[in-house]
Amino acid sequence: MYKINPSKYTGVTVLPSEIAQNHLKLASSSQLKVIIYAFSKSGSVFDEDMVSEGTGVNKEEVKDALSYWKDKGFVLLCEDEIVFEKKQEESIKNTENEVKIPENTKKIPHNNPSKLTYDEICTRINESSDIRFLLNEAQMKLGRTIGNGDQSSLILLHDYYGLPVEVILSICEYARTKGKSTNMNYIYKIGVDWSQREIDTITAADEELKNLEKVNLVWSQFCVSAGIPSSNPTVSQEKYLSQWTEEWKFSVPMLVLAFEEMKTHTEKTNYSYMHKVLSAWHTKGINTPEKVVEDQEKFVREQEKKALERVSKKKEKTETKPDPTASYDINEAEKRARMSVPKSVKREKR
Repeated sequence: MYKINPSKYTGVTVLPSEIAQNHLKLASSSQLKVIIYAFSKSGSVFDEDMVSEGTGVNKEEVKDALSYWKDKGFVLLCEDEIVFEKKQEESIKNTENEVKIPENTKKIPHNNPSKLTYDEICTRINESSDIRFLLNEAQMKLGRTIGNGDQSSLILLHDYYGLPVEVILSICEYARTKGKSTNMNYIYKIGVDWSQREIDTITAADEELKNLEKVNLVWSQFCVSAGIPSSNPTVSQEKYLSQWTEEWKFSVPMLVLAFEEMKTHTEKTNYSYMHKVLSAWHTKGINTPEKVVEDQEKFVREQEKKALERVSKKKEKTETKPDPTASYDINEAEKRARMSVPKSVKREKR
């Protein structure tokens, strides 16, 4: 059990109880740091640079945090900035009747969407019960609070990539079981991949998660057999493994042979090269280690045969060089013969 040391009450920073009661679970660590610093400067003016220097939080997160606390009524802007904000609010009111993103509508993504701003996140939370449920449940699944960046990623998976809330939450649960609850980039990549492959129902998601469990088991076996450090596979490695084992039906020993083939031709581990090796084997119907050996021996024989043929052709050319003075004209041959016969010399009588 613990209690506050009374001697430390000198120079106390007082925080409203509402922060402890309503925001400890919802606010991120950077947002809490910012509000504590802000109340320590109570009565003084501060800016984003001062807050960043005083808390160690980067300026972009400070900006988001101040927007969060301003929206909750704990932070005020200076008077000249309030005038500007009122103009901005009037502009927003003039456009609030524009078409909103409909619930559960899947967009076909052409480019990577931009990260949502704090105000855009707040707008979606206020107008959509599904978004509110998604963000609250995601925190429960991941076992942590999620900041603006993570909230933006989850909302984009729903609004931009068209994944239902329950499918996104199943990805969060899967990430937690793999020790990647703090890696929103991993969750986001899986979500984008599922959207592109139209895994957008809870039934399809469950089936894909079963396949991923098989893939992770194969990955562990492969790491042990190949003698490489075992860890959870990345999203790209999971996609490779799924194709190698589920679609092409390669066994772990075949994966190890492809890995060794890759290592003989590359300085660093390159799973793209390994994929090319397995793709070539799949095309040739080579699906066992014995067939790999046969294919390699056949390749060596063909190379030796080609080398012998090249040597033989080169030898023939050097041995059968034609005589440049030779002629196959009969008249020319007779003329040459007469010229080559020595004439007899008649001796004179003494």
